[in-house]
Amino acid sequence: HHDTFDPKPNAPAEVRGEFSTIKTTVPGIDISDQLPQLAKQAHQYSIIRSLFHDNPSHAPAEHQMLTGWMGSRPGTARAVIENPSLGSVVASQRGTRVAGMPAYVAIPWSFHHAYGGSPFGAASYLGPRFEPFESGHPPTSVSDSFEVPGLRLLEDLSDTRLLSRKDLLSQIDQADHQHDSAKRLSTFADEALHMLVSDQVRSAFDLSKESKSLRERYGAHEWGQGALLSRRLIESGVTFVMLQCGLRQDWDTHSKNFPRLKDKLLPAIDRAVSSLLEDLSEKGLLDDTLVLVMGEFGRTPVINQSAGRDHWASVFSALMAGGSIRAGQVIGSSDKTGAYPNHRPEHARNLFATMYHGLGIDYRNHFNDQQGRPIPLLGNAEPIKSL
Repeated sequence: HHDTFDPKPNAPAEVRGEFSTIKTTVPGIDISDQLPQLAKQAHQYSIIRSLFHDNPSHAPAEHQMLTGWMGSRPGTARAVIENPSLGSVVASQRGTRVAGMPAYVAIPWSFHHAYGGSPFGAASYLGPRFEPFESGHPPTSVSDSFEVPGLRLLEDLSDTRLLSRKDLLSQIDQADHQHDSAKRLSTFADEALHMLVSDQVRSAFDLSKESKSLRERYGAHEWGQGALLSRRLIESGVTFVMLQCGLRQDWDTHSKNFPRLKDKLLPAIDRAVSSLLEDLSEKGLLDDTLVLVMGEFGRTPVINQSAGRDHWASVFSALMAGGSIRAGQVIGSSDKTGAYPNHRPEHARNLFATMYHGLGIDYRNHFNDQQGRPIPLLGNAEPIKSL
């Protein structure tokens, strides 16, 4: 957060780091000078600088930031998903916006933790119907074609043969139609088969339909092309898209923090996010699309002996834009070294209560798990009113 959305230019060098600040389109809001394109879009988003949660370890923090819950095993590196992901919740409550399109897409896939275990972007006890459809890796070139592995038929399987198999499956299902589980499975299979033969779905994932100039604007890297793909999916009727920016380039900068940020990480994220906001706005989609940019925690205020920053969950920042969000403001603040909230501390759960509220989902609601036990959607959380 020090090197992106909450710089500390007046702090000692061991806190301030190597970067300076840059003015944005909103007077009084400065961000890192490594984010010049996002500085030009500040009127489109708001920054929350006083977020916090309770664990600086990757797995539990990822579980917290992708489900709203820390999980019951916060001390382990290999975590198991215990609550449905944000995308699965939205898919279950809102469904798809256009018939035939998936409700929830993960680019490139549901969030798999580096140490193994379950993907934190998954549906947990909500069941397979609300798992994300996974796109696979977007291209890293503006001229490369892109084919979704999950939409590729086997070489000897034509659309006609696939539909014949569907008819046979339907006949078999008739023998077991009285069971709810069979009906749900049949519906799920119908949706999956439709996607395999649907030109509508294939077209939504087809980046070649975009101009080379626009693809270049987003950036010739996986994050930029993934952000463009996200816009295409939203435009085509997908309700929730999760884009991971960190699989092939690691944000865990325990060493050489500043060259890694300057040369690889920040230019790519700056271009991808700013282009997404600009593109959504130009197409008239931003007012109906909620954009949330976040990581699992912040980084340590004091630079370590390896010129890096370590894990820090006591305060961090996130960006929200679009939808019903009031843009052009900063919510809360951290202290003078960016170590703890100074004004208006907001637990990470409140970020998701804000998101659910903006999507018309009751954040106070609960689900029943597979044993029939009522599980709160978020627990003790409230929307951030200024947003």
